[in-house]
Amino acid sequence: LNEDLTCEYKQSKLSTLTVEGTIQVRMSSSYEGEPPLEAPSSIPFNLLFKDHSGHVRTLQENKKFVENVSNESEAANREFIYTVTIPREEEYFPVVRYKCDSSLRPVPIRVQSRVRTQGKLCRIALQISSNPQNPSDLVHLTVIMGVPPGLNGESLKCNPPGGVWNESKRVVLWCVSELGGGEKFQLQAILEMSDDLLQSGVDPADRLEFPVMARCQCVGGQLSDVALDVSDVDMFPAAVSKNVMQRFRVSHKEKK
Repeated sequence: LNEDLTCEYKQSKLSTLTVEGTIQVRMSSSYEGEPPLEAPSSIPFNLLFKDHSGHVRTLQENKKFVENVSNESEAANREFIYTVTIPREEEYFPVVRYKCDSSLRPVPIRVQSRVRTQGKLCRIALQISSNPQNPSDLVHLTVIMGVPPGLNGESLKCNPPGGVWNESKRVVLWCVSELGGGEKFQLQAILEMSDDLLQSGVDPADRLEFPVMARCQCVGGQLSDVALDVSDVDMFPAAVSKNVMQRFRVSHKEKK
């Protein structure tokens, strides 16, 4: 179960937010005793998709591998049954995609920034905060900060060290291995301002914008309350069990 959160904040206020999910299935099977001489190449099973909290706005099954066999009463209870037949074992196949309602507004990460100028130097302070209610650590955290014209990227100094300047994209990149629930990570970038910027007559701190993009993921957790279950199909009686692996990814934009 993979979910993707994409959100954009302007002046620390939420502007847009979407949560989309994908259910991928991998199957393995075994027989008690010898397998039949005409064993089917793939054994269908039922996948039960539960949305009791009403987080899901739209559902789309992959008709190549999935048949929706839900009845009206099940759909009214926000339960959807799909018969799944995948062609090969030990490979993942996407079977259901969904988009969540705008009422679902998770905030696994917060980004705050502050800009100050002193003499020829511009100081940008970033604070990345992890929500203490996250189910597990945020990992593979990448922070990308855009740098406007009028600042010399080659003069970059970071505290703590680790920021990398990309001249072609005019961004500073930081990578953080993990951020535990409730933890905060602070970054500071110091850049020299050009003479033209200093002589413009306007306080550079008021006109400089440093858009920030933060990306990360969380393994073992999800954003919605979607739940999954499995069962056998009447024509193919079998003992069916499941192991659900969850992950969500975050793409967070912060603009002035």
